[in-house]
Amino acid sequence: MDITTSLELLMRERRLADSDLSGVDLSGKDLSNCRFDNVRMLDANLCGSNLAGTFFQNCALGGALLAQANLNCSQFVQVDMQGAVLDAVSAEEVSWSGVNLTRAHAHGSNFSQSLFDDCIWANADFASAKLFKVSFDKCVLPNANLSGADLTRWTVMDTDLTTVNFSGAKLLQAYLTGCNLQKQVFTGCDLTMTIFNNAKLQFADFSKLALDRTSLMGAQLNNAKLAHVSGTYTALLGANLCHADLSGAMFEMADASDADLTDAACRGSRWNKCVLVRLKAARAGFVGASLTYCDLSHADLSAADFSRADLSGANLHAIEDSRTLWDNAKRESVRGTDAVLARAERWPSA
Repeated sequence: MDITTSLELLMRERRLADSDLSGVDLSGKDLSNCRFDNVRMLDANLCGSNLAGTFFQNCALGGALLAQANLNCSQFVQVDMQGAVLDAVSAEEVSWSGVNLTRAHAHGSNFSQSLFDDCIWANADFASAKLFKVSFDKCVLPNANLSGADLTRWTVMDTDLTTVNFSGAKLLQAYLTGCNLQKQVFTGCDLTMTIFNNAKLQFADFSKLALDRTSLMGAQLNNAKLAHVSGTYTALLGANLCHADLSGAMFEMADASDADLTDAACRGSRWNKCVLVRLKAARAGFVGASLTYCDLSHADLSAADFSRADLSGANLHAIEDSRTLWDNAKRESVRGTDAVLARAERWPSA
């Protein structure tokens, strides 16, 4: 059927199937709660239209203009939206399944509480978009731009995010467990309470950022740049920080139990009241560092350099300190190995 007949049917029945509306101008139209099945809408103009509650399935919306449209509570299933313009749309609680958003443009749009399942975000530009409580499952994001985006409580797991632009993004309470973030640069990001557990963060750059209540448990941070970061209650348990740069870092009541800082650069770092039990820090450089009131029991500090370090009130029970340098270190009030406790710890279990 021709475009005119298709539009008349759409307005009357609120549904349309197997039609071609490519290039049609539907800007500002009320298309709420409509259903589109196998409809071609290439380069269609839907700017400012009301598409709330509308269902799209097996449709082609490549190059379509949807700026300032209302997409709230709509559904997109197996839809091609390559190059679509979604600037300033309202798209809260939308379900996106199998949608191709390659080169889509969505500056300043609101996708809060939406679900993206098996979607393609290749070269998509969602700068300054709001993705509050958005969940990604099996999505691919090569070269996606999320700079300045609000990713508060964003959930994405076991995903390759190495080429995503996160510059200035807000990742407050984001859940990025198991993601590949190698060589990522988090310049200007808010990483408060972000969860990076078991993530791949080798060579990632966190320089000068605040890591308050950030969780990096089991993360691979080999050669990562953490110079001059600060963090309160930061979780580094079991993290691999071999060869990482933590010079000038400041941690308050952090937990780095079982972390590996072998050959790490920690010159001038500050660790106040931190738990560093079973820390592996062989050959690490802690020159001029402060570890006041830290628990370093059972830590391996062999061949590490603690020259001029302040360990006031630290617990050094059962540490390994062969060839460790303590030149001019402040150790007068440290707690050494508790012989009775050491014997108990060596007591064979039944």
